[in-house]
Amino acid sequence: MKVAPRLTVGQTDALATKLLEFAHGAGVLRAGPPDGLWSEFHSLRDRLYETFDVPDTTLTPLAARVLYGLAAIHRPGHVAVLGSYAGNLMAFTTGPVCGPFASYPGTALGLDTDAAAIELARANFRRAGYTGARVACGDAFEAAEHVGSAPVDLLLVDIDVPGARKSGYLRLVQAWLPYLAPGALIIAHDIAHPKFTWDLRCYRDFVLECGAEQSTSLPTDECGLEVTSWRGQIQGDPAWA
Repeated sequence: MKVAPRLTVGQTDALATKLLEFAHGAGVLRAGPPDGLWSEFHSLRDRLYETFDVPDTTLTPLAARVLYGLAAIHRPGHVAVLGSYAGNLMAFTTGPVCGPFASYPGTALGLDTDAAAIELARANFRRAGYTGARVACGDAFEAAEHVGSAPVDLLLVDIDVPGARKSGYLRLVQAWLPYLAPGALIIAHDIAHPKFTWDLRCYRDFVLECGAEQSTSLPTDECGLEVTSWRGQIQGDPAWA
């Protein structure tokens, strides 16, 4: 599927709906997009445009909608974002959970090794009116040091390691598997980017071998999203049994 350039707001909403319906049909979402989803998204988007300072981002309007929609449909109680940077992707992904117009209460954790980016993200979330969203400077590979008292229902992976770039995705997912709730969703950003084809060539096979029920790619833009779901107990240490 090729994304047309210069889409109108309505066209982008419609295309995002089709991608979420595709994810539902592929079995990674329990339902399709609900009525009123995009009016809620637009309220959040306007707030973020007014309050967020993001020096650089690859996030497109279509990808922002899909991230928001995935979370709104999945309804995670706790979200973890690995590679949160200034909080841009995290803001859309956690908007339904702990944003200023959240439809239900939840919590979120963002991790990044860039201390300046974490301070910027913290200020962004404060200005936007997020509650329950926490960001911290830390190594996402040390999962045990960062998990709280609740399992992770949605995990967004967007790390970029100097020298290794995206090749650490597999090791990172493996580190967090014991802390995922049954039925958790993992979203991997940049899965389709030409720069990272070699780094992520085995990603889908890996998550399926680890016990994922379904995994599918959503062509939101040049970067793309891989959405993976588990419907039963995660293989490995039953940390939340």
